[in-house]
Amino acid sequence: MEAYKLKRGEASLKASPKRIALGKWIREQRDARGLTMRDLSAISGKPHSYFGKIEQAQRGLDILEFIELCNWLNIDAQKGLKEIKLIN
Repeated sequence: MEAYKLKRGEASLKASPKRIALGKWIREQRDARGLTMRDLSAISGKPHSYFGKIEQAQRGLDILEFIELCNWLNIDAQKGLKEIKLIN
């Protein structure tokens, strides 16, 4: 059996520094609000593992998912991007 090869244009499976920063920031925001991943699951309708994978940098977010997550945490998305240092 052939080893799996990434197709052109696919992201690496390794956690990037940006994903790590995103996951750390989300966890800090969630903890600051006294929420567990299960609490976010109840608010969002997403499984708690969705948030765990993001916080552990195993999964990234597209911009729409990020905005949605910020809404669940009552955070301004633009301010969040600046705090994570993904934009200036």
